[in-house]
Amino acid sequence: MPHTLPSSVDTIIIGGGTGGAAFAGTLAAHSDETILLLEAGPDYGPRELGQWPADMLDARSIPLSHDYDLRAGRSSGEGILDLPRARILGGCSAHNGCTASIGARHEYDEWAAAGNPGWSAEDVTPLLEWVRNRFRVRRYTMEELTPPQKAFVNAGVATGLPFADDLDELEAAEGIGPMPVNVVDGVRWNSAFAFLDPVRERENLTIAGGVQVTSIDITDGTVQGVFVRTDAGEAHINATRVVVAAGAYHSPALLLRSGVGPAEELEGLGLAVKANLPGVGKHLLDHSCIQLDFAGQPGLVEDLAKLPWSPDEQTVGRAKSSKCDAGPYDIHVFMVAGANSGHPGLPPITLYGGAMRARSEGVVTLNSDLDITNPVIDHRYGTDPDGYDRTVLSEALDLMESMVKVPELATILGDRVPGTKAPLDDIVNYCHPAGTCKMGPATDETAVVDSTGAVHGVSGLFVADASIMPTITRGNINLPTAMIGARIAAGLLGMTPRAVTASSTVGADGSGPAN
Repeated sequence: MPHTLPSSVDTIIIGGGTGGAAFAGTLAAHSDETILLLEAGPDYGPRELGQWPADMLDARSIPLSHDYDLRAGRSSGEGILDLPRARILGGCSAHNGCTASIGARHEYDEWAAAGNPGWSAEDVTPLLEWVRNRFRVRRYTMEELTPPQKAFVNAGVATGLPFADDLDELEAAEGIGPMPVNVVDGVRWNSAFAFLDPVRERENLTIAGGVQVTSIDITDGTVQGVFVRTDAGEAHINATRVVVAAGAYHSPALLLRSGVGPAEELEGLGLAVKANLPGVGKHLLDHSCIQLDFAGQPGLVEDLAKLPWSPDEQTVGRAKSSKCDAGPYDIHVFMVAGANSGHPGLPPITLYGGAMRARSEGVVTLNSDLDITNPVIDHRYGTDPDGYDRTVLSEALDLMESMVKVPELATILGDRVPGTKAPLDDIVNYCHPAGTCKMGPATDETAVVDSTGAVHGVSGLFVADASIMPTITRGNINLPTAMIGARIAAGLLGMTPRAVTASSTVGADGSGPAN
């Protein structure tokens, strides 16, 4: 963090995760306005300096050293569910499982049809392809898979899924195969490397780690700046534009703390109402999952550790449920096999089935202590009134039960480790929260931002992360979140998505010009 924060800038960006990094990188590259990117976690500097912790770089496992340690109750009503979120520049792209997907054409066209011009698949495809290149996404080959992951693919094919190695395309259909990943020479290529390193030397950009924004200063419906806390104390920074990109949990929490949200809820917390927006913190989406745990064949973990490359995750399968919409699939199946690093309390192997268009909606709000770093989170998995999610998860479970009977996979899985509840009675998370600051026109009473990312009723305030998704994309959401950040920046710059991509190329080392 700089020794002294500027007292005034043109634009403040709150959150240096995927959305914030893509927004900041795009805005800094194409304007001379002064920009301050504030990140609550540390900034370890450019990748080339070699100061990043080894665990945050190692793409074989999911590190927990920089986690927010957020928790929520399990859907079964028993126990606690971990909600991993990274407190570091690069956000969750710095500790994820590296599965990369740009989603499917259907959901972007759906966003546009819901009153959000500029977000159709035709509009955003150039940016989706651009962020995929920025993250240096590649596809594993079958030869690179560990024995468990290869057996998982073969089991999927044996049960009727076609083999596929194009799982990062808008038109991708059902299939199973090696997953596309943001991994470069064993390094998890995060959003700080992808979007911030190329512009770090720009004089108009300041990146400050270790800064907690406590609230946004709003007077008479207009942003004035932000209040912050650092090791040196508290301060106020003036700005004419504030862009919130703190993620689907923390972005609504910060808006609520700043007086933007449902009036009755704010008043109950003792907060002055700056803008009555009922949708803030509502419409919490995720890809809900069911899981099957296995002990693994004897010596599995030790044998995998001896391999030169043995990440926990390498493959993904996609299938259509009987309830699938007009998109190409709505089920994910995947396997974590090895140290199970992201959840150290689990057995060596866990199979997951995900509802990739889940309709259940949760909520994010604040405790009476108004702590925005630890909001109250209730996903309410499996509660959609039509039972869609449970039907899809049930069919995902049927698919997995068929796969685990295939001898090649069954041998590797070993004995099943039963849970305390049946899978459908204990729905878990895919760690893809979205939707809590929903994008939509002013006529939509649940919408928080318009199609430019501007918060309804507050001048100069924007949101640019996964929280604005009207509906969740059907793949892992890291790349779509980066697209959202870049798309909103492009709009503020008066540039088309294609203009941004045409003037921002990526070199062989992943860097690009600061145009």
